[in-house]
Amino acid sequence: MRNSTQRNVARPARTGFTVTELVVVVAIIGLIVALLVPTIGKVRSKSRTLKCLTNQRTITMANYTYATSNQSRFASPRTDSFGTLNVNGANVNNGSTHCWVKAEGANLAPGGQFERPSAIEQGSLYPYIGDIKSYISPDEPTNPLASNISSTGTRVRSYSFNALLGSTRPDELPEFDDAFMTNMYGVAPQLSQYNSTTIGTIKSPQRMMATIVEDDSVAYNNEGWLVLPQMANWIDWPAGWRPDAITMSYVDGSTDSYELANPDLPNKWDSNGHRWPQPNETTVDESGQTTGSIVPPDWKFFRDRLNPGVIPNSTYLFGN
Repeated sequence: MRNSTQRNVARPARTGFTVTELVVVVAIIGLIVALLVPTIGKVRSKSRTLKCLTNQRTITMANYTYATSNQSRFASPRTDSFGTLNVNGANVNNGSTHCWVKAEGANLAPGGQFERPSAIEQGSLYPYIGDIKSYISPDEPTNPLASNISSTGTRVRSYSFNALLGSTRPDELPEFDDAFMTNMYGVAPQLSQYNSTTIGTIKSPQRMMATIVEDDSVAYNNEGWLVLPQMANWIDWPAGWRPDAITMSYVDGSTDSYELANPDLPNKWDSNGHRWPQPNETTVDESGQTTGSIVPPDWKFFRDRLNPGVIPNSTYLFGN
């Protein structure tokens, strides 16, 4: 029989977590962080890519506006002030106002290899753009935008124009009118033969490259961007900071982001330098036996966008 003098004693309320509960909470937080970090990284990468594409679209449309104000002629892809712009044999403009960037003399940092902001501000397209930040990729390793001052180790410009878009040769410098490609008769046409200098001469504006993000590890990105079209020769190479997102714009203002088929190419560009003739790539079967070779697909991608409809996509050296 229960003693009437007994009283129910309430247990004190628990005010903390057990060790097991803490371990579970920490594990859950760690799992959430592990899931979010890659996602955040991808979002940031996509944001940088979008900014890079926006910059190039701005520059491309500025060039189109420039052309409508200059007898349909695009600005020169050159980055100096040499030469003149000739229309029907008459000099209608001088190089210092025609070149899209004026990188010379006092506009270059000490040593002459890197541009000061003034090189951009004195270029022909700056009045149509008005913001130096539009000239540099957010992926640029030497991004100087925090100070807006270039030095011997920084660049204020990440982009280059397609060397075949705009008046480059021979109006600018005849000695730079290189023998561009050799046809089956052994004749080497000059580079100027493949230039499209006016709006009306563009055969395929939705496929012809206008700008590209470029990396020149030893200097600023001088002159236009070019690869040799008859064989896999990298006269220039795109920026390999992100092999999965090489950005470019087309003449019609559209943009593109390309992922290298060979992600090791940036290392080869750096080690072999400009005008590197890339060997054909071997093909293998399921057993690992070599079955043949193919033209490097990355070079072919850019070659086909130099000036489609003007530069043939096939030469006597290959059938691709």
